[in-house]
Amino acid sequence: MERGGSAEIRHDIAEALGVGAALLVRQLAWGTSLTCRSVLATLDDDSPVRLTSLAAATGVSQPAMTQLVGRLEREGLVTRLIDPEDARATLVSISEAGSALRARLHDSLDQRLVELLSTLSPDEEAALGLAMRVTLPLLQQLTQHAAQRPCPPAASVRVEHEGVSK
Repeated sequence: MERGGSAEIRHDIAEALGVGAALLVRQLAWGTSLTCRSVLATLDDDSPVRLTSLAAATGVSQPAMTQLVGRLEREGLVTRLIDPEDARATLVSISEAGSALRARLHDSLDQRLVELLSTLSPDEEAALGLAMRVTLPLLQQLTQHAAQRPCPPAASVRVEHEGVSK
């Protein structure tokens, strides 16, 4: 059963979230792919993680994740381990270099956002600040709901992004 609200309001919210995501992904998060950032974030928070779980968490195929983890391993950002509970499974852990890169990327993103926010007028900044204080708990709630109900794979849609099949 649907909760309150209207389709038009939901569309407006979805559009605003899309604009915010595009700002982060296209304009601010340069230097590494979104998938790479997601993998490093997941590993920094939850290492070690099974390769299959990492693929599912980031929404890419297992072969694509194997390829990405191989590249990250060659760059010294992650390490692969044998799962002690199942020798057939691979665990992936973030290295110190991977954690350091993630921290630098996060700091760079924050600095760029602060720079962009300084272009707003004081009234615009206050309005956006108020909106974010109200919005943040709701976005956190939506993130929890999304994690509990992941999207089913779209069998009929194949997306190629940054060299990784989704």
